[in-house]
Amino acid sequence: MKRIKVIYAMGNPIFSYKEKDDIGYKSYENLSKVLNNKSYFSEMDLLLEYLRYTTKTDILLAFEYLLLKLIDDEFFARHEIDANIIQFYNIGSLNNTPSLNTPKPTYISEYINVLGQLFLAGYIDFGSYCDEDRNKIDYPSNLSYYKEDKYQAWIYFRDNFFYKERFERNLNDDVIVDGCSTMFSPTSWDTPQYWSQYNIWVATTPKGTKYFKEILAPKFYNKYKDLEVEIDDKGNIIRWIGEINR
Repeated sequence: MKRIKVIYAMGNPIFSYKEKDDIGYKSYENLSKVLNNKSYFSEMDLLLEYLRYTTKTDILLAFEYLLLKLIDDEFFARHEIDANIIQFYNIGSLNNTPSLNTPKPTYISEYINVLGQLFLAGYIDFGSYCDEDRNKIDYPSNLSYYKEDKYQAWIYFRDNFFYKERFERNLNDDVIVDGCSTMFSPTSWDTPQYWSQYNIWVATTPKGTKYFKEILAPKFYNKYKDLEVEIDDKGNIIRWIGEINR
């Protein structure tokens, strides 16, 4: 048996801990067994097993925390938008083809909505251009500068990137122009047919980093620091221990 905490320290990824003087985060083997048994896609899928019995506010806060932690600047300033960031959830799927664009809210559609709210608040930005400065995230070509109306820029990007699932294109989708791959080359917001998980990136802005460190991370930690899940040696969930601090 192993009791695993939802959050080990302020600013940590969920269910992950950092050993002293070590780089990166680790999780217990029991958690890996849970995620390998196909009942859950990710750590967030496991947390949703508990949150489904709480409130929508709790779920949206968890999505917000997860997203800003996934794309923070602790290790990389810019992050490719692939399946590591756009996570489908087994618990929210009624069939084998979950969609981001559905008439009724699902976990993944709410997840994308939270991503949009973070963009509109100026906490994150999207880019389509890269140079040798890996720490640079503010370019004139960023999505936040694309249209006069930032909301319209988000709707355009959401509909053409997320709803069309360009974040998980495969090599068969690549288009070669003048002998060059469009999937791996810098692109333009005016050519969504060439967008992919390799040439569109997302980054947390300085405003977003400040918000995460000073407001969101303390709030999430204080809310979940007393909640644990007990898992046996085979990866089965035995029970949840503790509760959310309101």
